[in-house]
Amino acid sequence: MSRFTSDNQPKDRPGRGKSERTKILEAMKRVGKSEEGFYDLLVEKAHNPEDSFAFGELLKRLAPIKKSVAPLINFELPEGAKPHEKADYVIKAIANGDIPADIGAIVITSITSMLKIQEVTDFEERLSQLERDSDDQS
Repeated sequence: MSRFTSDNQPKDRPGRGKSERTKILEAMKRVGKSEEGFYDLLVEKAHNPEDSFAFGELLKRLAPIKKSVAPLINFELPEGAKPHEKADYVIKAIANGDIPADIGAIVITSITSMLKIQEVTDFEERLSQLERDSDDQS
């Protein structure tokens, strides 16, 4: 089995490319404009009562709308329960109105992620043990 090391990397891997921001700044430079000039123009256009778009864009940057945050909800999952039993508990709590559906979905997704992490961890441990056993027999 080949190991992924600094000497064992994919060949001819394409780069990430330029970000959209970089492309726009380069285009502005090609036509003799600057980032500062863009903001100056935006402020100037925002003062035009016929241009509600520029005003809205400027307002979004000066006073952005805060992202909504889920309310804090306290509940305990049954200790020692299997993952599917915990998910069932969450579904029942949603059905009873104890937990909002979106929060319940996040909890169930978290349980699923935990299982995937555990699965990968277990697989890596077993693989390492097999490699150690194989090295010991060599």
